Amino acid sequence: MKFKGMVWVWVLAVALVLALAAGVSAAEEKGFLWDANQWPQLSFDAKVGYVKGVGNLADFEVAASKGKGSFVSRAFAGGLKTKTVQQVIDEVDKFYQENPSKLSTTVLEVMLLRCTSACPPGMKGGAQK
Repeated sequence: MKFKGMVWVWVLAVALVLALAAGVSAAEEKGFLWDANQWPQLSFDAKVGYVKGVGNLADFEVAASKGKGSFVSRAFAGGLKTKTVQQVIDEVDKFYQENPSKLSTTVLEVMLLRCTSACPPGMKGGAQK
């Protein structure tokens, strides 16, 4: 029964992300890999939905794979639990403000860099094995 409830949360999160994606014009859209071109245009509620959607999808993948989800999902599932949604949004906003030369960095990458231990701050080449 618990698994069925998680599926509905995941379905709602995906529906929210798809609804948000419809608001971005096709000329600006790079799939779901949003960056500083799209992030500042989102309302606060849309940013909350994005962050929660990423977290819910990560939790679902880790639970469905009995803890053996992908590295990225495990990083998000663990890292996002240590921060509030507001803290994640603030970290993404702060990254783009402090790094005007890195506006093409995706929101997901910023979240990994700033909100998880997968890519510690200052790491340039991603996580090392």
